[in-house]
Amino acid sequence: QKSKMEPKTSLGKLGVIGIRKEDKSKWERRAAITPAQVKALLAKNPSLKFIVEPSPKRVFRDTEYAKAGAIISDDLSECSVIFGVKEVPKERLLPERTYVFFSHTIKAQDYNMPLLDKILEQKIRLIDYEKITDEKGNRLVAFGKFAGNAGAIDFLYGLGRLFLNKGHSTAFMNVSMSYSYLDLNMAKQNISMIAKEILEDGIPEEFAPLIFGITSRGRCSQGVMEILNLFPITEVDPDDLHKLFIDKKDPKHRTTIYVTIIETQHMVTPKDPGAKFDKKEYYELPGKYEPIFHEKYLPYISCLFNCMYWDPKFHRLVTNEQMKDLTLEKKSRLLGVCEITCDFEGSIEFLKKFTTIDNPFYLYNPISGEVEDDINKYNDWMLFHAVDHLPTELASDASNYFGDKLSPFIENIALSDITKPFEEQGLSPEISRAVITWGGKLTPSFEYITRLRATNESLSKKAHHKTRMKALERATSFISIKLEGHLFDTKAINEMIDSLDVLDGIEFRVLDIEIGRKNGLSQAYIQIVSKDVKLFRKAIDTVFEIAEKNDIQVVEA
Repeated sequence: QKSKMEPKTSLGKLGVIGIRKEDKSKWERRAAITPAQVKALLAKNPSLKFIVEPSPKRVFRDTEYAKAGAIISDDLSECSVIFGVKEVPKERLLPERTYVFFSHTIKAQDYNMPLLDKILEQKIRLIDYEKITDEKGNRLVAFGKFAGNAGAIDFLYGLGRLFLNKGHSTAFMNVSMSYSYLDLNMAKQNISMIAKEILEDGIPEEFAPLIFGITSRGRCSQGVMEILNLFPITEVDPDDLHKLFIDKKDPKHRTTIYVTIIETQHMVTPKDPGAKFDKKEYYELPGKYEPIFHEKYLPYISCLFNCMYWDPKFHRLVTNEQMKDLTLEKKSRLLGVCEITCDFEGSIEFLKKFTTIDNPFYLYNPISGEVEDDINKYNDWMLFHAVDHLPTELASDASNYFGDKLSPFIENIALSDITKPFEEQGLSPEISRAVITWGGKLTPSFEYITRLRATNESLSKKAHHKTRMKALERATSFISIKLEGHLFDTKAINEMIDSLDVLDGIEFRVLDIEIGRKNGLSQAYIQIVSKDVKLFRKAIDTVFEIAEKNDIQVVEA
């Protein structure tokens, strides 16, 4: 007699949980569920069943899963739900199952639309970790601070080699790449011993005071600080950085690393001299603010750890031109950048390429804009680190942390029947909010993906959106506007894009689109620029006419 745990869904059995092997990168050694978590879940509910795809590179051995009670098999067809970390190749998807992984589809990312199409075709219920949230929208399942941990360790390794290229052997030469340590604790023990050498051997006078800047105070930033706190550091307010240069030969500079936290108020200031900085206003109307970081704080910083969230509607932290000017004016002390957020040509515009764990660094010449992969070739270029999958370097710690966050939801997902109507599947609210597809359709909360995808595809065909818009710097007429309303339901955003596209002499770009979940309201930020004042006014009139007939609110941003 079949147990109540085993009624067949379309092509799997309830309560049978698959853990897939990761195959996106040779370095991807993480697991969504660890052997210890398998053991705990089986102890709680012995009727569950785990099938684990064998993997010789996974940070946890197959034998560990077997000892925990899992079955090791290449065949996951019995599973009703399959957990992974990264995207699943289209050809490896099993139809009418539940898949749980980071899908990178919720912004209609063009590179994963074929994957989404296949998921819909195969009537898969897709649950995305990124959307497992509480009622306030806070993420509940993530890899936390480990990107910051790994990024900081790797960059210190690179910094040791940079100093050596400049003729100085320092304690940083003894730091290894994150992946070479057994776990984070071992890395921290090693770095703690290395840190003592800073007190004994000192920082080369040429680079003192050594100042590390960290953007934001989020989880990523906290991970960086966890590593830097192992060194003799002194935290300095950004507005006090200049004081460190009153006496450049202060003996303390030779045995101390200074750390400064750069927050939003250090990045921009109101254009109106009489106005005060208002973070909420800046997020809503960034056009009312102008950048200050590159002039006021960057000239003092030796190394920059970029951990901030950034969106194209906001000012960049530092542009190519700003960095070039600082260098030409001999106002830059910047030795290198640890780009943890990895926004290509984003908040730091001169992020020209992503790096890999195999080749984690490149050199950048801020004057010529050239990039060089051989970090030993020049000793006066800037060091750049931009690995976009850092947590896998600390695979064991990251997997344990992630799985602990995920574990409370696993049984609920495994026992829910996708053959029932969505509202009768018994999913917890946190998981229901994360279901992207079911039954061959996008769920109501994610139907916007279809409309956003169409908009993105339209934009990709417009030549205006493939340019860096250098015209912005020399235009006589320029405006940034914020649109809010039913932009997609009414197709107003598409009509605006098409109308602007046919106006020769107009440059425009869509900085950001924010899909509204509440009442269907969405937001978009558009920049319009022209050297022809009459044409510029025509473009603005066109946007306002389309907005008015569709009840779209327009505000200058």
